[in-house]
Amino acid sequence: MHRTTMPPINESPHVVRASSERMEEAMGALLGSGPAAATRFVRQAESARIALDHIWCLADGFGRFRMAVVSIPSPGRAAMLLASHARDPMEAAALGVAIRAAIDGSKGFADLVQALVEPSRPFDIMTFEAGGMQRMATLDYLERALPRLGALETPAPQEGWTIALAASEAILGGSDPLAIDPQTRAELVGVLDRSYEDTRDCPGLAGMRRTSDVLDGHFGLGARPRHWFVARQSGVAHGVCLMNINPDHTGAELVYLGLAPEARGRGIARALLATGLRACSLAGCRAVSLAVDERNSDARKLYEKSGFRKTSSRIAFVCPTHRRAP
Repeated sequence: MHRTTMPPINESPHVVRASSERMEEAMGALLGSGPAAATRFVRQAESARIALDHIWCLADGFGRFRMAVVSIPSPGRAAMLLASHARDPMEAAALGVAIRAAIDGSKGFADLVQALVEPSRPFDIMTFEAGGMQRMATLDYLERALPRLGALETPAPQEGWTIALAASEAILGGSDPLAIDPQTRAELVGVLDRSYEDTRDCPGLAGMRRTSDVLDGHFGLGARPRHWFVARQSGVAHGVCLMNINPDHTGAELVYLGLAPEARGRGIARALLATGLRACSLAGCRAVSLAVDERNSDARKLYEKSGFRKTSSRIAFVCPTHRRAP
C-alpha cells in the first residue's frame, strides 16, 4: 500500500477505533492515500462483501488518523489483519500497539488472527512482531495453467481405493458449509485431523482452532463451485483435495490437500491432485493457485511435478486471540 508523505510520528499516538462516520478517513490512513482512493477501496470491499468496520487507527494530538489496522472477519472464526506500511522502527513500534488493539477487538468473532507480509518489507515484519504475532512460516505461492475442456489425464488410484466428491455439487456449490450433512462433515473433520499428524505444512497451526472451524474456513464465502474430493480405502476416508473456484470463475485455488499418515507414499496425493485439476479444467478454469510452506519439500516436489511454478512468497504471522502474548 502506497503512503502519502507525512511527518514522522514524534509524539506518542493514541489508538482509537474508527467510527462509521470516519470510515473513509480511516481507510485513507490505512492505504496512505487520498479520499478518492479510499472511497474506491470501500466500495470495492462492499461489492465483495468484505467487512471493514473493525478498524483501529493511530491518531495524533490533533485527532488526525495517521496509520491504521483493519481486522477482516473470515469464515471459521478467523480474521485477516491488514496494516499500514511503517517507514521506520519507531512507526513499526507505534503501529504494533494498534495491532494489539485489533487482536483484542477481534475476540468476539475470531479465535485466530493472521497476517501476510512480503519478505522484502522489514518494517512490516517489525510491526506484526511488535503487535505480539508469531511468525508461523514462509509461504510460497505456486500456480499452473490449465488446458481447456479437461484435457488432463487422471491416474487411477491403487486397487481398493476410490476418489469421489465429498458431497453433491449443489451442496458444495452453495453458500453454507453447514448444509453438508453431519455424517459427511464428521468424515471430513476426521480426515483433516489425521492429516495434521506429522504434517510439514505449517505444523504450528495445529490445535489453534477447532477443526470444524478450519473446515468452514476452507469452504469460504459465497456460492461458487467447489471440487472437494475424498480418497477412501474400503469405504474409509484417508485423504482430501479441496479445490475452490474463484468468484470470477476464471481460476481456482487449492485450499487444502492432505493425507492421513497411513495413506502417504502410495501415490494417493498425486491421484487426488490430478482429479481436482481435471475437474477445474472441465469447469473452464484457466489456472490453479496454491500456497505451501517452503519447508514442505515433499509437497513442493509433488506440485512441481504437476506443473506448478512459484510466483511469490509471503511470511505468515498468526496469533490466537484468547492467549495472545503479552
